[in-house]
Amino acid sequence: MIVDARRAALAARIEADLVIVGAGPAGITLALTLADAGWDVVLVEAGGDKFDKAGQDFLRAQSVSPASHSPGEMYRRRQFGGTSAVWGGRCIPFDPIDFETRDWMPAARWPIAHDEIARFYPQAMALAEAGALDVIAAAADPREADPALPGTGDDAITERVERFSHPTDFGGWYRKRLEAAPRLRVLTNAPVDQILTTSDGAIASGVRLRLPDGAKVTIAASRVVIAAGGIETARLLLASDEARACGLGNEHDLVGRYYQCHLEGTLGTMAFHPPAGHDRFDYFRSHDGIYCRRYLWLSPEAQRRERLANMVLRPAHPSIVDPAHRHPVLSAMYLAKNMIVPEYARKMTALEHDARAQRGGSSASFHAAHFRNVLLGSPRLAGFALDWTRRRILAKRKLPSVLLAEPGGVYPLDLNGEQEPHRDSRVMLGTERDAAGLRRAIIDWRCTAADRARMIAGVRVIAAAVNRSGAATITLTDDEAQAWSDHPVPVGGHHIGTARMADSAADGVCDANAELFGTRGVFIAGAASFPTSSFANPTLTLLAQTLRLAEHLQAVK
Repeated sequence: MIVDARRAALAARIEADLVIVGAGPAGITLALTLADAGWDVVLVEAGGDKFDKAGQDFLRAQSVSPASHSPGEMYRRRQFGGTSAVWGGRCIPFDPIDFETRDWMPAARWPIAHDEIARFYPQAMALAEAGALDVIAAAADPREADPALPGTGDDAITERVERFSHPTDFGGWYRKRLEAAPRLRVLTNAPVDQILTTSDGAIASGVRLRLPDGAKVTIAASRVVIAAGGIETARLLLASDEARACGLGNEHDLVGRYYQCHLEGTLGTMAFHPPAGHDRFDYFRSHDGIYCRRYLWLSPEAQRRERLANMVLRPAHPSIVDPAHRHPVLSAMYLAKNMIVPEYARKMTALEHDARAQRGGSSASFHAAHFRNVLLGSPRLAGFALDWTRRRILAKRKLPSVLLAEPGGVYPLDLNGEQEPHRDSRVMLGTERDAAGLRRAIIDWRCTAADRARMIAGVRVIAAAVNRSGAATITLTDDEAQAWSDHPVPVGGHHIGTARMADSAADGVCDANAELFGTRGVFIAGAASFPTSSFANPTLTLLAQTLRLAEHLQAVK
């Protein structure tokens, strides 16, 4: 059953075995798993069925620093299905090294082994509609058995692939199952303003909804799972201060701390020999019809030896924003930015200021240069448009993105890297309040000099390995490295670590089973509980972590 809480004439008190806060991938996965196991579950979602601009304002932060971090509402969705409504579908498992104790990053410690998560990856892949857990190119498609860069040294791994979901909007994809589950009630437009506990804050007793008309509804449950994303999870724990002034889980001032994003940006270039060699890093379809793509991975052995963080590089196209690329497709994408997802359009607009500053001239001349690219390359653009319509717009399983062939075979390298957990990188509560009266978040992201140095060193280790092959050359100048180091970019769509797992309450917010140390019966589902970020997008691993949590809850019911 799915109902709009504004029009459902809810009783002042609803009882359930379990209440889940947040109907994104983690919340939906947990609700279906436990409802199928016979639990009486209530799943509450603050947003409605569809994107709503006014509702999105509830995610706006009071302040965000540094300026390179995206606004608090960007890349997130306050709606049924959560951010899966706009995600790209990338599915990559974490690696064993992500769970190892690495003394050069002292706070990068998990209280569980990799196998505790990895055993749930096949089921997580199925939930995401991303096919089999074949993450080696030859296993994904036997036609890809020949190595992409033969002769590459052991420090760079080139045969691992990322797999892509449809991308699956969990709200739409699983709606019928949610509606049909006999012991599951889903409430939309049902924001939570307080996690309820016993008077001393030691034991969960449910949650309190504050509906848009001001009415308050108590959902009484002995188990509460917060599956609201890295920022909202911290915000709700801190705001739940009726039993404890510090909030729940915050007895050691750790809620919201160790906030991590992924480090990204352009760092170096890759020239293929011959130029057509780039095809091996383009998308291909696996034996089960899934889009896959190779990446350049800094090997675990190199990470240990050089004391580096996890990272990957991907050949990419030049910046869409700068018309100096002279590419009709890229210029058309830039000129159509107001027709794409608003968050990505806004990011493109932000990059435009830097591009204009470097290029000089007026806004009119800047746009005129893009129009010139489109006109001069219109035949090439027409061919691309037909292919894009077929493989992206009309297709059920969509081509994830574009890797355009460059005649010279030289491509910028996109970095995705792991950030060291930093205690002072955090999400806090501000003094401003949203329309429902909840205090807005303050986002204070910190990136250290060591983080930046590890990324640059990692690129150079990969470069040395690839350059030995003769099949490609990676170049990173000192000036390029310094320019990136001066302005590292966080991937603001990945909010990780704000309610981290740990062995003890002195080091984290929740235990190995994702239960709050200080309040029994309150659990965290999602990337907020991750102690480290890896380089990988968190969705697949948060699904696996949620399935592990479901197993634990069934075992102790």
